[in-house]
Amino acid sequence: MQLFVDSLRRNMTAEDVVNLEACMNCKMCGEACAWYLVTGDEKLHPTHKTGFLRQIYQRYLTVEGRIGGALGLVPTPTVADLKENMQYFWACTACGRCTLACPSGISIRRMVRLARAAYTDSGLSQTNPTIRSIIENTDRHRHSFGLTAAQVLGRVGLFLRSEGLEVPVNVSGAELLFVCPAAGNTKIPDYGIKLIKILNAAGVSYTISPYVIDTGTEIDHIAVHHNLSKQMLLDWEEEADRLGVKAILLVECGCDTRTLYAEATETLGRPFRYPIISVDSLMLDLIREGRLPVEKTQLKVTLHDPCYATRLSGLGDLFRELLNLVTDNFIEMTPNREHNYCCNGGAGGMRLPENTNLRRKISVLKANQIRATGADYVTSPCVVCTLSLEDTCQTYNLSPTGERMALVLFEVVYAAMEPALAKRGELDRMRVPAELRHRDHEFFVAHSIEGQIATLMQQPDFPALLEWLEKDDIVKRFSKDHPQVYDLLRSWREFAMSLDPECCR
Repeated sequence: MQLFVDSLRRNMTAEDVVNLEACMNCKMCGEACAWYLVTGDEKLHPTHKTGFLRQIYQRYLTVEGRIGGALGLVPTPTVADLKENMQYFWACTACGRCTLACPSGISIRRMVRLARAAYTDSGLSQTNPTIRSIIENTDRHRHSFGLTAAQVLGRVGLFLRSEGLEVPVNVSGAELLFVCPAAGNTKIPDYGIKLIKILNAAGVSYTISPYVIDTGTEIDHIAVHHNLSKQMLLDWEEEADRLGVKAILLVECGCDTRTLYAEATETLGRPFRYPIISVDSLMLDLIREGRLPVEKTQLKVTLHDPCYATRLSGLGDLFRELLNLVTDNFIEMTPNREHNYCCNGGAGGMRLPENTNLRRKISVLKANQIRATGADYVTSPCVVCTLSLEDTCQTYNLSPTGERMALVLFEVVYAAMEPALAKRGELDRMRVPAELRHRDHEFFVAHSIEGQIATLMQQPDFPALLEWLEKDDIVKRFSKDHPQVYDLLRSWREFAMSLDPECCR
C-alpha cells in the first residue's frame, strides 16, 4: 500500500487534487461511457474508479484522513481492496469521453492514468501477465510485443523485397525519422507497406532506424510505467540526434499522438526536443502541393475518430480534409469528432485478453454507428482502432467472413494514389525512396533493406529467423496476394545453406 500511495504523492498535481475533490457524484459521466451504458455495471461507471482513488487520497494523503484513519473514523483501503479494484482501471480505455459530460470538466482519464501508474509502481499491475509482459519486453527488447530488431526488419524486408520495394535504413541527414508503433510492425506490417509506397512515391526524405523499433505506446498508455516511457522517449531523441534528422514522423497511432503532443512533457519534465509531424498532415500537404498524385476513389467509407487523436489532440478536421481529397463517398457517422464512441481497443481494451468478451459486447454501439452509415468501409488514422474496428465488424456481421471492412487511413490514400500513378505511367515511383536514389553501390548496400537482409544472413541466428518467418501468420496472410513471398524465403534459405550447409537443416 505504501508504494501505491507514494506513487500518488509523487505524481499528483494540485489540479489532480481539485479534480478529485470537485466531483459532485452526479454520475452524469456515466451517460457518456460506453462501458457503463451497455452493461449498466456500477463498477464500470467512471465514478467507481474516481471514488476509490479519492478514498485512498483522503485516507493516506490528507491530515484529516491520517488522523481519522488511526482513530477508526475514516475507512482505510487495504492492499486487498487495491487488488479487487485493479481490473476496473483496465476495463476502461481512458478515452476521455466521460469528461465531456462532466459539469465540472473533471479529467477522469487523468485519474485512471494516476491509478495505473500507482499500480505499476507498487508492483501490483505485474500480477497481470499481459501488463507484466509489456514491461519486461520493453525493458529487454524495447518492443512491447517482444519482437527483436531482426524480426521486425526481417519481416518488413521480406514483404518489401517480394514486391521489389526499398526503404532507407540508418541514413544520416534525412529530414524525418520514421518509427513504427509495436502494434503496427507486429499486427499489420503487410498493410503498412502501402505507407512506404506513399512516402517513396512522393519523394519524402525519411529514414527508419534499426535500433528504435517501437514508439512506447503500450508502456505509456497500458502499463503507465513512467521510467520506461521516459527511456523510450530519450531513445527517440538520441537516435534523432545521431541521424541528424529535422523532425519525427508520427505514424498513425492515436495514443502516440497524445503521448507526443501532451504526455511527453509530463514524462520528460520538459517538451520533447524534436518537432512532430503527423503522417496524415504530411499526406495532406503532399497532395495539396502536387507531390502525391491522387484520383478520388469511389470507396464508400466512413470515419472513426480515434479518441486520443481527435478528442484528446484536436486532429479531427485534418482527417476529414484528407478524406475529402481522396474519396467522393465519405459518410460521417453519428455522433462524430470529439463525441464519437471509442473503438474500445486502445490503452489495453484490446490488448488484455480478459477484456475480449466485454469489449465485444460494448462495441455494439460502434457496430450500430457503422451500420447506420451504409458505408462499405470504416477507416481510422490509428492502427489499434483499425484492429478493434475490424474485430467489431466481424463480430456483428457487418462484413463477409474473411473480408476486411476496416482500413487504416493511409490505405484509403493509397487507393487514390495507385490509379493516379498508373495513369501517368509512374508506378515505379513507389519502389525506391528519395534517400536511396542516385546513390553509389556502397551507400545503397549499407542503407537499403536489401543490405540489411544481407547482413542478417551473416548472423548465426539467421536460421532461427527464417524458421520464424516461415511459420508466421502475418507472412501467411501476405502470401494470399503475394505468393512469391515463399519463393523469396526459399532463396534466402538456399543462400544461407550455401554459406553453411548445416545451418538450416
